[in-house]
Amino acid sequence: MRKSGWKSALVLALTFALTGCGGAYGAAIARGDKFAEGGLWDKAAAEYEAAIQLEPNDPEAQIKLKEARRKQAGERLERGRALLRRGELAAGLAVVQEAARLDPESTEAQKALTDANDAVLDEAQKLLDGGQGAKAFELTSLVLKGSPRDPRARKVDGKVRDVLAEESYTRAETFLAKKKPGNALVELAACVSYRADFRDAKLRLGEVKLGLTNEILFFVVLDRFADAGGGTRDMATTLSPELLGRSFDERLPLRVVKDLPKGQEGTRGVHVGGAFADYAFDHKKNRVGRSCDYVCGKDTKSNPDYANVERAVADAERRLATAEEQVSREQKEVDRVQKDVDRYQKDVDSATQELDKARTELDRCRGSHPEPNACSSEQSRVDSKQSSLNTARSYLESPKRSLESARDRMSNATDSRDVARRDKDSSTERMRTTPRTIEVDRFCAHNYDVDVHELAATVTVRLSIDNLLDKTKVLDGEAFPFRVAQKDETFGAQPGRCAEVASGDPLNLPSEKDVKQTLVAQAIGGVRDKVLGSYDRYRQRFLADARREEASGLADEAVEAYVRYVLLGAKGLDAKDGAAIGEFLQKTRGFGKVEALGEL
Repeated sequence: MRKSGWKSALVLALTFALTGCGGAYGAAIARGDKFAEGGLWDKAAAEYEAAIQLEPNDPEAQIKLKEARRKQAGERLERGRALLRRGELAAGLAVVQEAARLDPESTEAQKALTDANDAVLDEAQKLLDGGQGAKAFELTSLVLKGSPRDPRARKVDGKVRDVLAEESYTRAETFLAKKKPGNALVELAACVSYRADFRDAKLRLGEVKLGLTNEILFFVVLDRFADAGGGTRDMATTLSPELLGRSFDERLPLRVVKDLPKGQEGTRGVHVGGAFADYAFDHKKNRVGRSCDYVCGKDTKSNPDYANVERAVADAERRLATAEEQVSREQKEVDRVQKDVDRYQKDVDSATQELDKARTELDRCRGSHPEPNACSSEQSRVDSKQSSLNTARSYLESPKRSLESARDRMSNATDSRDVARRDKDSSTERMRTTPRTIEVDRFCAHNYDVDVHELAATVTVRLSIDNLLDKTKVLDGEAFPFRVAQKDETFGAQPGRCAEVASGDPLNLPSEKDVKQTLVAQAIGGVRDKVLGSYDRYRQRFLADARREEASGLADEAVEAYVRYVLLGAKGLDAKDGAAIGEFLQKTRGFGKVEALGEL
């Protein structure tokens, strides 16, 4: 009965294991089959793909996905051809390209793709001949996206690029003649994107960008900072144009100078001046006591493991004694039941002898008297003795079963006694090899002194910023405090004691000169942040001008402002501004890759 239950549990466990491993896979296959039956091939393919993710090596999902892809490709071929017949060439080609990707082994799909490419390229050539190079470029780009090695597509695309590069270059020259370098920069960027080696387009592009960058340069005229007393002279002289200039992103069209270059009067930028004041430096030292523990010797103590082993031996001895008593009881029970079996066995043996005698007399009678009923009394006696034997045997069955049970209990008790005896011997051996006492580390306290040093320094920078163009005040002597605070502790080496004090701890604090340099660096960061605020306002004005010009329908003027806004940004544009500017440039100049303007 127990074996049967074990097998049932095993089957159930295997069923759960198989369900857990393949349940999701089977469910995905089933959903895919249901969608396939309804002709919903896109959904069916998605389910088969999900199944493959679960069981990548199972061939069923692979085969079914391939069939679904073939059906998907057939649907798209039909739709793509319909679009092409209606004259929607770009949309039709895109759908046919998808069909060819879904079923790359389909000769029908490949032929349809070739036919669609030819039709689209014919249209592109017509557009190019009709002066619509931009639209032709959209078509050749679409063909090459699906068939990058198509020789005709590459040839037609090359012609289109040549025409577009020429047109962009010509428009750039026209804009330069009109003194609109921003528009020219966009056109030259478009020209280079079509043909990187077109004439001197790259050189012209670099020249125009350099000219624009010089035009929009933001100057920071830095006066020498004053020493307002209190030991700040060295700090004031440290803040130089070179040092402040290095704190800005080098990609920004921003220059920090002592004086404006000749011819730059009235330019964009700010005039920065100020003073260092209220410098204070404080170095405090304080001695504090510490302590630690170290090993200063050995102590002997009772081994806790020995007490545990002693308890284990006593417990094993108790279990052995109990087991031996149980063996004795079971042996007595076996002996008692054996006596009952022997007694009932004698009755069986006696009944067997009586039956044998009766059968012998019956056989003798039948040998002397062949008549049918001549030995009826002897037969009756045999039947009686057989009945007595059967009764004796039935009485013997119960004692025999009791003897078998008693012997089983006796065997179990003997096994338990043997286990208890082995446990007792093992515990005794462990006690013999376990020491009664052990040595342990003795810990002593070590007291020592630590010198705690604290540095604190402060300085105030009074900052003034004026706009170069209109001399308006941005800041007028506004005070900005800066502070440095550091702390460290030191103590001498103390070998032979705690590990943490063995090597000592040297003092690691900056000098007052280093502290002043840190304060100057903080001050430079503060000045930089305030200057960048003015710079960002300067840049944002170009964005506002561009949007205003765009709203007024003045495309050229809007492009000029947008380009300057882009060039003034070191880290590019945020997604929203970039998308809006790109869309406008694409619409007005046919080139909307805004990020390319900053990277050129």
